[in-house]
Amino acid sequence: MSVPIFSDKLARFGFTRAHYRLFPAIRRAIDAHAPAALDQLYDRIRAEPAAAAMFGSQAMMDHARAKQLEHWQALFGGEPDTHYEARATQIGHVHARIGLSPTWYISSYARVLDHLLPRLLRWSPLRPLARRRAAAALLVRTALLDMDVALAAYFQAEQAARKDVTDKLGRALDSLARGDFATPLAALPGDYQALASDFEAMRRRVCATLVEVTGAAGRIAIGSGEINLASDDLSRRTEQQAASLEETAAAMEQITATVRETASGATRANTVVRDTRAEAEQSGDVVRRAVEAMGGIERASHEISDIISVIDGIAFQTNLLALNAGVEAARAGDAGKGFAVVASEVRALAQRSADAARDVKTKITASTDQVDAGVGLVSETGQALERIIARIAEISALVGAIATSADHQATGLQQVNTAVAEMDGVTQQNAAMVEQATAAARGLAEEAEALTRRVSTFRLDEGAPAAVERQPQPATTQRRAA
Repeated sequence: MSVPIFSDKLARFGFTRAHYRLFPAIRRAIDAHAPAALDQLYDRIRAEPAAAAMFGSQAMMDHARAKQLEHWQALFGGEPDTHYEARATQIGHVHARIGLSPTWYISSYARVLDHLLPRLLRWSPLRPLARRRAAAALLVRTALLDMDVALAAYFQAEQAARKDVTDKLGRALDSLARGDFATPLAALPGDYQALASDFEAMRRRVCATLVEVTGAAGRIAIGSGEINLASDDLSRRTEQQAASLEETAAAMEQITATVRETASGATRANTVVRDTRAEAEQSGDVVRRAVEAMGGIERASHEISDIISVIDGIAFQTNLLALNAGVEAARAGDAGKGFAVVASEVRALAQRSADAARDVKTKITASTDQVDAGVGLVSETGQALERIIARIAEISALVGAIATSADHQATGLQQVNTAVAEMDGVTQQNAAMVEQATAAARGLAEEAEALTRRVSTFRLDEGAPAAVERQPQPATTQRRAA
């Protein structure tokens, strides 16, 4: 504080030359009674742990007591001047530095005055009583001046400390606003250690969070990039699968149509085979009737042969009779000539009959052999037809089974074709969903890259991981050529 300003302060407190003439007497009273007052004060301070903690040791407390006594002695050793002001200001700074509150300071001054004023009023070297009263009033006035200067310095120091704190906090907050989380908060006075600790804890937590966000953003960028690539690859595969299913559906449709035609052909073939079997069975009946007819012819041939045998026997007997008649006619002589001629004719006729019967028998025998051969052939033909009919029946059963199987295959293929068509529809839907997922993954990758760029603008503590740059991997599957 400059000299004119301090002079104005003295004037406001009402100090005059008459007051200064009382200072030597007050100084002597201070010398006599202030040590005891200070002893009582510091005994009280020692009894208060919070107050005693402001002094590091007993030596520091003794030093403060001596300085306080020296200050009062100097104050009343002459007129208040800038040297006094400097001492009082220094006291205020010390109080601010050690954290002595104004309440403690003022209450301590009050206790000292409470000890000094009664003794000053009863102090006999200072006469008369009016002069002692004036000295007591001047002591109070000077104490108030001393407290005013010290408290002004105290508040200035506090204000300077607060300004220093706010400046440091401002610079720290400005660094945070610029994204610099690596620069710690500058050291703050002891009274602000809790604030500094909380600020540093906040900075470290935010820094750690940003480190995690940076790492997470990098991992998200990598993961979203991989998802994007996988989605592209899946999209290509889905398109290929959809195209393959379309081709499969078309092929299944063709196969189904072919199997339907095969089933229809097998059904027609089964019908033809059944008709052929019926006709073969009819042919078998005809052959059986032919066999029966050939049997009748064979029996008739045997009957004719028997008749021829009878005729041959009759001719033989007739020939014997004619021979006997000729013998008898020869015995009769001329009387039997006519009978001999008749016998000769009869014998000739019997001979011709026998010859004709033998000839017929020979032909009948040959015919019988032919009939027997024909009967055998017709019988074999009937057996062959029966075997053919049996084979045709087997073929009919097989063709029927083929027709049934082909019909079942046609039904099954129709179901497969329906399933393939449904799969094709589902695959088309999947392809559309994959396209949407691919677009979403691409958007996520772009957002992750933007987040990584934003996070990379922060300056973090040393050793913090940098944002991970996404390294896209080439897709493993090429898009199917159209």
